[in-house]
Amino acid sequence: MNNKELQVEVTEMLSAGKKKQDVFAVLSGRGVKDRVVAYFIAAHLDPRRYAENKIHRGIIIAIICIQGVLGILAGISIAASDSPTVGLVVGAIVLLITGLFVWGFAKNKASVYNAFILLSIVAMPGQISSFVEDPVSTSLGMAIGVAVIVYVWYVRQRLFPDFAFLGVRKVNGQYVFSD
Repeated sequence: MNNKELQVEVTEMLSAGKKKQDVFAVLSGRGVKDRVVAYFIAAHLDPRRYAENKIHRGIIIAIICIQGVLGILAGISIAASDSPTVGLVVGAIVLLITGLFVWGFAKNKASVYNAFILLSIVAMPGQISSFVEDPVSTSLGMAIGVAVIVYVWYVRQRLFPDFAFLGVRKVNGQYVFSD
């Protein structure tokens, strides 16, 4: 069984009303690693959760769009002061990344929520380096960054409650799912 077939089976079984733990028991050990089976089950979006969190998803998309606009403005600033080529490249990269995140959040992809959280945490040390030059702006930027990470994490937990940090929740070495 390949990943595409597995994803279709998980979707069919969960849409039919089967419990996540039962779906895991049925699909486990069928030629796909248990962590992959668990990930597909945890990443399946329940329609009820989708409807309940529509406003939160919209807020996240708005936040990402604002970040994208700020990134493009930074690219324009670089283009005006240093190099038009570098500014254009920075603007294009920001636009591409922003577009990918907006698409992923709009499509409710658990992997995009995980990627955003991970990339945002990894980017934090880069912000700390400018603390000596401008402590007030850096502190404000870091506070906003942490708030965005926490909010995205909160929304991800509401949509996909079976995730721990970035992987599927485990208790005593066994995958556990909320039903």
